[in-house]
Amino acid sequence: MSLEVFKGRILPMKDKLFRFAFHLLGDIQEAEDAIQEVFAGIWTKRAEWPQWANMEAYCMTATRNNCLDRLRRHRMPTVRDASAHQLSSPDHDPHEKMTSKEMIQRIRQCMDTLPRLQQQVIRLRDMEGFSYNEIAEVLDVTLDQVKISLFRGRNAIRQLITKQEEKWKKQM
Repeated sequence: MSLEVFKGRILPMKDKLFRFAFHLLGDIQEAEDAIQEVFAGIWTKRAEWPQWANMEAYCMTATRNNCLDRLRRHRMPTVRDASAHQLSSPDHDPHEKMTSKEMIQRIRQCMDTLPRLQQQVIRLRDMEGFSYNEIAEVLDVTLDQVKISLFRGRNAIRQLITKQEEKWKKQM
């Protein structure tokens, strides 16, 4: 029974957990190692699975905690890898593809300027599709903190992009 649950409910979260771990650690190998440890830890706690209200939130929290422990141990600087989020576009027009890539790059640059909590909330909500309650549980913050961080982060990104566009238009 446990193996089927692991294969059916936990293993499919692998990519989502990896993206989250990579975001926190900034290193592909470290993120892979972290996910491996998380899966091993979850497997050893298989007797507790029925008690978990939200398995996905538990796995995300375990991933977060493992990554934070790794960062404390290694004091690793975070590095951004453009290949972490391979975003594909259904359009075929090269101009549209270039514009889309530029906008994604601008959003990433803006997100890098945000406080860490705002970055994490935006990634979990807008990129991973988590609910407010799940984000609060994963990040161990209140629901109000999630909503405020999301609002402030989105506003900051919007303002930064608007300012950049105004500067760009003035240069033309």
